[in-house]
Amino acid sequence: MLIICERCVFFAHETPYLPSINHKQGQHMNKLSPIAGAIAVAITSGVFGAASAVAQENDDVEVIQVKGIRGSLASAMQEKRESTTIVDAITSEDVGKFPSENVAEAAQRITGVQITRTRGEGTGASIRGMPVNFTRVQLNGNTLANAAVDLRGGGAGGAINRNFDFRLLPSEFVRTLEVEKSPSASSKEGGLSGTITVETARPLDLGSKYAFSAYGAVDSNSGKYSPRVSGLMSETFLDGRLGILLTAAYTHSQPETHAINNTGWGRTTEETLNFDYNGDGALQDSLYIPSQIRTEVAREDRKRTALAGAVEYDLNDNIRLYTEGFYSKRELESRSLENIHLFSNAPTGVFNTGDAQIQTIEGIDPSLPTYNVPFALQLNMTDVDVRGNDRINDSVAKTTFLKAGAEYRDDYWEGEFSVAHSKSEQLGDNLNLAQIQRFNVGYSCFAGQDICGLNLSDETAARYLDPAQGIVASLNGAFDRLTEDEVLDIQFDASRFLDNSIITKIGFGGVATQHDVYANAQFLVVPAASLAGVAGLSPATVQASGFGIEPYAQVVYPGSGSFLDTYSGNMSFPAQYLATDTRRLLDSVSRQDLVNAGFIIDSASDVVDLEEDIFALYVQADFASSDDDISGNFGLRWVKTESAASGVSPDLTQIEVLRDQGGIITVPPAGPVTVGNSYSELLPSANIKFRLSDEFELRFAASRTMARPEFADITPSTTLSGTAGNYQMVTGNPSLNPYIAVNFDATLEWYKDMDTTMTLALFHKDLATLVRPTNDIVYLPITAIYSSTNTEILSEEEFTRTRPDNQDGVTLKGFEVGYQQFFTEMPGILSDIGVQANYTYINNSDPQVLTAASKHNYNLGLFYETDTIGARLSYTWRDEFVSGGLPNTFNGLGTVIGARGSLDANLSYSFSEQLSVSFEAINVTEEVDTAKTILGDLPVDYFDSGRRLMIGVRYSY
Repeated sequence: MLIICERCVFFAHETPYLPSINHKQGQHMNKLSPIAGAIAVAITSGVFGAASAVAQENDDVEVIQVKGIRGSLASAMQEKRESTTIVDAITSEDVGKFPSENVAEAAQRITGVQITRTRGEGTGASIRGMPVNFTRVQLNGNTLANAAVDLRGGGAGGAINRNFDFRLLPSEFVRTLEVEKSPSASSKEGGLSGTITVETARPLDLGSKYAFSAYGAVDSNSGKYSPRVSGLMSETFLDGRLGILLTAAYTHSQPETHAINNTGWGRTTEETLNFDYNGDGALQDSLYIPSQIRTEVAREDRKRTALAGAVEYDLNDNIRLYTEGFYSKRELESRSLENIHLFSNAPTGVFNTGDAQIQTIEGIDPSLPTYNVPFALQLNMTDVDVRGNDRINDSVAKTTFLKAGAEYRDDYWEGEFSVAHSKSEQLGDNLNLAQIQRFNVGYSCFAGQDICGLNLSDETAARYLDPAQGIVASLNGAFDRLTEDEVLDIQFDASRFLDNSIITKIGFGGVATQHDVYANAQFLVVPAASLAGVAGLSPATVQASGFGIEPYAQVVYPGSGSFLDTYSGNMSFPAQYLATDTRRLLDSVSRQDLVNAGFIIDSASDVVDLEEDIFALYVQADFASSDDDISGNFGLRWVKTESAASGVSPDLTQIEVLRDQGGIITVPPAGPVTVGNSYSELLPSANIKFRLSDEFELRFAASRTMARPEFADITPSTTLSGTAGNYQMVTGNPSLNPYIAVNFDATLEWYKDMDTTMTLALFHKDLATLVRPTNDIVYLPITAIYSSTNTEILSEEEFTRTRPDNQDGVTLKGFEVGYQQFFTEMPGILSDIGVQANYTYINNSDPQVLTAASKHNYNLGLFYETDTIGARLSYTWRDEFVSGGLPNTFNGLGTVIGARGSLDANLSYSFSEQLSVSFEAINVTEEVDTAKTILGDLPVDYFDSGRRLMIGVRYSY
């Protein structure tokens, strides 16, 4: 019996060993049976009809084609077994049908992969506990530029970074997602923890194929319905020598996130609060209260239009020319409807003092200001600054990718030359119509609770939704925030096959990369008085501090259900609140009028402007014993990086200190500065595989990997501040060296048949260096000015310098277990059931230094599939992990992201081989994301992203 999945071959009457299938033919092909050899040729040429021809010549062979879930898992299993490195993969169940609507959420089902989410949607992937910036993600072997950033945080330069955002890619475009955990010399550098390669379809592989899908989706929190449509067309011409593929996808989603969080703790005094909390008769002690407790309803309107295409042409039997492209446009209209309670902003007193609960948190570092100072875990405060804001984050991001190349293959040589260019650009705002109200509000932040509670006094509750209580202060926020990312790759690879030698192939090649990144930091501020004029309000309505919010006010409530209806604890909070309506203002006033009425601030020190030139060369040898029981590769990669980082810095030789005015410093205007850096690294690697039997394989791998520092860390911009005895210098560090890791891996793999496999993997990663913020003392020349005596004295002054620097690393080690089986030999309905399970254990030598490593992680999948029905339940669980390490984050308390499990479901019904309908549910049980402090176990974040349901139809032929 011959069983064929779309990209794998098994012979049920022979051994289950999967032959290596490559581009070599004739005498250089691995030693296969005649049937296997014929089918290998058929698969590599994309002509599956050859398998039928072989079957016709062998009457004892029964041909069964495997598709759907079972075929996808079998194809991924073959990719894993046939790879010369340690990999795991996910393949599409059919053309344009990936196992999940979100590529990152599909990746988390791979052993050792965890994901990060933004507003409930998978955006990044980490491998074996390392942060997402240590994962290299590439599209068809090349970097995809990404300038799409989240402006809601208002961070420096729009927080542009090296992370890949999986929301760029429609899942309908993905053919295979491969996670490489042990690199070879030919693997591109940048993945300290590993590399994720997203592969799209090629027309000469598909042949003639057409697929169309249309879905409708609804988000539980918003209650809004949105469409998702896609189409794929693949066709061949000139007797199969020319192939053209076009794909298109449009997605519209309208999610809503509900949240409540405590942003940190601020120091205050008994005198400020007029409250003698310890009853000692003196108002002189200090205590910590929440800086702000914030509730939020975040509404988003996301639109993504994506196009992709490929053209392949076989010039002759040895040369293939190709070109491929990708375009994505993401449009975001987001409004964060915040209700911020600024407890640390000038409250006037405390009421119901008997409810106060104040205690000291144990374990805080003695060098920190919070050491041995009590925290007020519950307090009722008068005249709290309450701000109901409508923060508008609108942006448009466009990404393009174009690649052209040529492949050559004959009996002795194979090679490829390609040029790839990718560019991404985003322009966006993050504007807020800020207002101020004053209310009597209490809070409760208790250990073990998921949220901090908010309690309104009776008097406050009566006027909490009254627009007359609010005064507009200004319109402010990021404005015309531009981020740009551009990558150019020129690459050449070649290999020479060798006969009658343990070395079967010698490969060599190189790549030249130019990478340019830019992000501005521009803000707009329009004071209330000026804003009233452009908004058409009478000057008489403007008070000393602003104007009433009534013309631009709204009551905030959830789109569907009730606010935070997933919370089942006993803490209270306002279910509705008053906020400004920034969108209404922006719709009624032109952008130019706002600019004319206000002023733009260019925060030059927060600009990111970087050019990187990267050159890499490698040599690699593949080897195999005469019986193929031992095989692998070893090689060396040399990488040189030259960077030029631009920023602004004052002349540090012209600092003046006004001694008679408390030591205030005056700093010359900052000027442009560019600092270069250059470093080279040697990255050796070795992979060896032992075929212990027809069913068991053992692998070992060793490698040295690297990742480059983040863009914001290597900016040379410098700022100075402070007064006598406390001078501060904050700067980047353009001389940073890359992150380096030495890795060792071992796996034992069992392949019983195409439906059953089990893997045990051990890994050890020694991170030699990490980039962390550091403080040190520097001495700068200053001119001390004494105005009383009209004298100037030249001297030096001590500054505390804060900057990122290379520090000692950590060690990660652990193991993975994976199991997969379809019970095809069971009777009746049981033969249509399959399971997939994996578990990853990670031991981090210092989780306070290297965050994001969850100790326990597992995935469970249950499948049911017949010719007409397909069903899948997938449960993913990730243990808690440190997000802010001790001792220096969150007032010395540190933060940890809570453990989270997520259940997804998919059900499909096929009316025919061409037409099917499907239903998908994401986060079925509406799990939430939480965070707490490491010390004290106090609540920090609670995010409810809701459930997403999709139903649709798919047609292919």
